[in-house]
Amino acid sequence: MAAKKNICPVCSREGLELVELPYEVPGFGTMLIITMRCPHCGFRHRDILGLRLGEPTRHEFRVEGPEDLKVRVIRSSSATIRIPELGVTVEPGPMAEAFISNVEGVLERVERAASMMARFAETPEEKARAAEALARIWEAREGRLKFTLIIDDPFGNSLIAPPDKKRVRVRRLTPEEVRELKAGPFVPIDIRWPEGARGREARAEGGGR
Repeated sequence: MAAKKNICPVCSREGLELVELPYEVPGFGTMLIITMRCPHCGFRHRDILGLRLGEPTRHEFRVEGPEDLKVRVIRSSSATIRIPELGVTVEPGPMAEAFISNVEGVLERVERAASMMARFAETPEEKARAAEALARIWEAREGRLKFTLIIDDPFGNSLIAPPDKKRVRVRRLTPEEVRELKAGPFVPIDIRWPEGARGREARAEGGGR
C-alpha cells in the first residue's frame, strides 16, 4: 500500500491524500482500490481500477436463485447498473463512488433508493408504484425472482465475478452505447502500480459526461 500527496481536484490545493490498495479477485486478476481525501476542503472519493487498460465493457449475469445473490460485484464510480426485470437503472452521479459487494448488496442499494421514493411519494399512483417496486425487490432478495444484472462501464473497471466465469456474458460496448453513458472527467493523478503493471490515471467523479 502506498500513500502520496497530490493536488485536490476540487480546491486545487496541495495535500490530497491518496491511498492505493491492490485487491485480488479470484479467477479474474487484481484490481486497485484508490481512496482520496483532501484535508482542506473535505473532498473524498473512492474508485476502482483494473491493472490492465480497460475498454468500454458490458457484464451481464443471469440471477437464477439464492446462491447467485452471493456472487461478487465490483462497480467503479463510472459504471451504470441495470436490472431490466425491476425497471432499475442506476447511473453515476456527481458523488458516485466505487464499491465491492455482491448481487444482494446491489439489491440492498436499490431497495434503499426505492424506500426513499416511497417516503416522498405524493400521489396514490406514485405510492402504488413504489410499493410494487419494493415488493419485487424483496422477491429478488429472497431468491424467488429471476433477473438479469447488467453493468456498463465506459472504462472497463467493473466486474461481475461468479465462480463459473462462463455464466457472465462480457462484450465490448459500441461507440453509440458509450455515448449514452454518464461518466465523470479524469483527474490526473500519478499512481504507482504493482511491478509489471502499466501506469494509469485515477478518475475522480465530477458529474456529467
